[in-house]
Amino acid sequence: MNKYIRVARVYPAILGVLPMCILLAMCIGEWLSTYQAVAGNVKWITWMIGGTSLVSLSVGYLASELFRETSKWLFQYPLFRKDETEMPTTKMLMWENAAMSPEYHKEIAAKVKDTFGIKLPTQKEEQMDPEKAKQKIADVVSQIRQNCRGDELLKQYNIEFGFCRNYLGAGVWSIILIMSLGITNIFCDWLSWWAIVIALLIQLLLMVGCYLLLETRGWSYAKYLFATFTGTYKNK
Repeated sequence: MNKYIRVARVYPAILGVLPMCILLAMCIGEWLSTYQAVAGNVKWITWMIGGTSLVSLSVGYLASELFRETSKWLFQYPLFRKDETEMPTTKMLMWENAAMSPEYHKEIAAKVKDTFGIKLPTQKEEQMDPEKAKQKIADVVSQIRQNCRGDELLKQYNIEFGFCRNYLGAGVWSIILIMSLGITNIFCDWLSWWAIVIALLIQLLLMVGCYLLLETRGWSYAKYLFATFTGTYKNK
């Protein structure tokens, strides 16, 4: 398992389902109170931690793809579009974007022309048809990524973006499960309501944090991608 899959896919899935698994472990504690009294506290605590960890790892690994697709459809595509024409890597190469100087834009355009034989849209072409310009830039960016894929720091930026995105998907399903457990708790009274509310608040706060970081990490990735492509970073 490579670092991207481990850190950007599996870890967010495990962290996403962990609050739910802890609540389930607490429920099991109520169900098996007789066993706890017989087996003793030490054995019970060991069993609870081990069981929770096993469930978290198993569910996290098996559900990581579901979480990834959920985060794409609910967060990445609405923010950046499915064709990536609203990604920071695309926006940064638009002439209307003030984040990049005209000189640096021309330097990247020249590098793209030399490396791939593709001409980026001019400022006039962009003004005439912005959507077509975005699509062409998005296609070029995919080739730039392939050209720079061996850079280790760039991989780290990509992992950070992937972690934030995939945690959002895991968080959505975790909140659904926690709310389902809360509804069940109305009839069964398995848990203290404080435990459910705290788990829900923690999950919501973590999701808000990852959502706010998502675009920030995207812009950081874009800046470093172009710096790597032009050799600007290496020359510093």
